[in-house]
Amino acid sequence: MQGNLGSDGTLSAVGNYRWNQALVTKTNAQVMGGGAQGLLQIDNDYTGDDFSASLKAFNPSIFEGGLTGIFVGSYLQSITPGLALGFEAIWQRQGMTARPETALSYSARYKGDDWIGTAQLQAQGTFAATYWRKLSERVEAGVDMNLQFAPNPAAMMMGGPSRDGTTSIGAKYDFRASSFRAQVDSTGKVSCLLEKRIAMPISLSFAGEIDQAKVRIIPLYYLQPSSEC
Repeated sequence: MQGNLGSDGTLSAVGNYRWNQALVTKTNAQVMGGGAQGLLQIDNDYTGDDFSASLKAFNPSIFEGGLTGIFVGSYLQSITPGLALGFEAIWQRQGMTARPETALSYSARYKGDDWIGTAQLQAQGTFAATYWRKLSERVEAGVDMNLQFAPNPAAMMMGGPSRDGTTSIGAKYDFRASSFRAQVDSTGKVSCLLEKRIAMPISLSFAGEIDQAKVRIIPLYYLQPSSEC
């Protein structure tokens, strides 16, 4: 268990408990100062021999006369050593005066010797696919594609739903004491990140982004503790 209390009255606390080698419960709570709404998240993860299951709850409550909050359940099953299939179900209700909403999505993952491909189909009409490959000992590359098939009244009158998609291509190169990441997407946005390890407890990061459509340049640089510290 770990907690942090800020000078503005904000309380943040996390707690993890492992029931056995397969089941672990993680909690995250935040109480905001000034009477603002807090946050409570409870995760239960179970890992079997060839499957994994999880149940997550966000701000669950029964004090309004019924069950409210957001609940997410997922299940991933290995079909072969490389292929895994799964699904994710979401149930949410903001208050007793609102109707509950549900959503169901399906996912697939295939792992090769040096590459991984994933696909996900969501109930809202969104299809996402990713492809990652290790080109060499120091170079990795990946592609992310997202297609949105959203109902549009104007487009339905013309004979079909609207279609919107984005594709991103990225690469990572690891030097001896630093790493460089770069990404470009189909909208013309280019971003890069350089992380340099100065000493064992300190690393320096430079980040930049160029949005060709909006003609916007955002340079960023900062010092941060190393993850190995």
